[in-house]
Amino acid sequence: MSQPTALDRVIEGVLSVGLLCSSALLAAGLLSGRQGLLSAGVVLLMMTPLARVVVVTIDLLRQRDWPFAATSLWILGVLLFSLYMAWRLQAATA
Repeated sequence: MSQPTALDRVIEGVLSVGLLCSSALLAAGLLSGRQGLLSAGVVLLMMTPLARVVVVTIDLLRQRDWPFAATSLWILGVLLFSLYMAWRLQAATA
């Protein structure tokens, strides 16, 4: 099996930190009964894959791999637009 690259280690770190922080917020919210902590934990957990796409996009741009960077930017745009629309829908129904 091949050795992990620097990018693999960065992605692993981003995903691990996101998971650990969201888990801590969720646990704190459950133990304290505070809805705000639970919501923050869920939002952070949802943002973790988005952070991975950001890291990969930055690496692709750094490598000047334009076709894949453009694809990654498109995916990032779709994810951000989806989050924006979900936020607007939630705000409209609240």
